[in-house]
Amino acid sequence: MVSHTDKIFSKIRLLWLLILLTGYAYPAYGNGLQEPEKPATGKQREIFYKNDQGFSMGILMDRRMSNLHYTGPGGILNFGRRVEREAYVAEWHFARLQFHYARPEHMNTIVYTPGMGARYMHLRSVNTRGSSELYVGAQLNVFANFRYVPRLGNSFLFADLIAELRPQADISAYSRFLWRDWNIDFSMAASLAGYTFRFPEYGVSYQLSEDGRAKLRGTENWYLHPANYFHVTTGIFVREYFRYPANPNWFRIGYVWDYFFMKGSYNMNMNFAMHQFVFELYFRVN
Repeated sequence: MVSHTDKIFSKIRLLWLLILLTGYAYPAYGNGLQEPEKPATGKQREIFYKNDQGFSMGILMDRRMSNLHYTGPGGILNFGRRVEREAYVAEWHFARLQFHYARPEHMNTIVYTPGMGARYMHLRSVNTRGSSELYVGAQLNVFANFRYVPRLGNSFLFADLIAELRPQADISAYSRFLWRDWNIDFSMAASLAGYTFRFPEYGVSYQLSEDGRAKLRGTENWYLHPANYFHVTTGIFVREYFRYPANPNWFRIGYVWDYFFMKGSYNMNMNFAMHQFVFELYFRVN
């Protein structure tokens, strides 16, 4: 029987296969096609104010609550600052907000899942070859996911507070397809190491102590590693400029798939997958 986690990883492989086929369907020029003109940034330092918003659809399972899958829509809203130079790209997301409304198959339980966080990303340009550019680096990510479930009585509040380091790779490709030029960006980041604070660990308020009396169940802190935690974010974007270079502002429209898995004691695992459709705006401020 195929598990839910196996289905998730199958989706990852399928998505990256589509990315490779799309990104390299027209990689070479010289067969009658003209290479699209690529905006020249030079070595000047460019600073942008970044704002992105969008809608999402998520599926959640947290065995500290129940063994049910909760699905529902949500929204995202992020604010940040982006710095571009010829050798690197850096982004500071100082406010990342999201909210989801989810319910299982029965209609009595509703899960409200607000989230917030901050992130710093730094990518270095390692290869510029004709119509594509490759950037590699990492991001420091701090975020909190809360789950409020009024119907669960004394175990109505759950939270995961996480700080992590994630290597990242981005590809910017300039290609001609369907009689026009496309600026396409691919991005992928996956967890390497981190630290988390879970509350509560087992989804109960009290447990029996060794002397037979009830005691308050505390929280459990533990280091993250690939054996008990996995977080991957991958996306594909179409980028357009507002009449560059007269107007240096630009925008991106894209799809992001965000998934993370957390293994708890006694098989109290949690996984959350989100499909996000985002619209990003970049306004130059220097």
